Amino acid sequence: MADHAKIKTQIEYYLSDKNLAKDKFFREQIQTSKDGFIAISHFLNCNNIKANNWTSADIKAACGDSIELEIKADTIRRVGNKLLPEKTAPSGDRKRDQKGNEKKEANEVQEDEFDEDGKVILVEKDFDNPIIVSYDTKVGAEEEFKVDWK
Repeated sequence: MADHAKIKTQIEYYLSDKNLAKDKFFREQIQTSKDGFIAISHFLNCNNIKANNWTSADIKAACGDSIELEIKADTIRRVGNKLLPEKTAPSGDRKRDQKGNEKKEANEVQEDEFDEDGKVILVEKDFDNPIIVSYDTKVGAEEEFKVDWK
């Protein structure tokens, strides 16, 4: 049996002014939602939630009587879609902050790259959800290589 008081305290913390002032992920989830609701499945990816093996049903049951949170189907938000606190700079000592900064720096190059024939080299930034397919073909010197994508 999951400890509902502990679960409620943890979820209320994730959506508290103190945490949201520095938590980029949950801020973005709230900002991109029309009505401020966040899918409970996002909380299931948090280390503390995973470590305790809490489920979506546990979270819904524990937070049902919270005066700080509202639940609607499989989503949760701050009561009344309370405004987000002013954003503060992250401390910079957290591993995920460091990884995020490294990824941001790696993605800052937005120039197209060209191969020796002057053709654009497509990279991941050129696509929303890229799937890269590679084929190994053998074409004779006199043959012209053609691909039928149908």
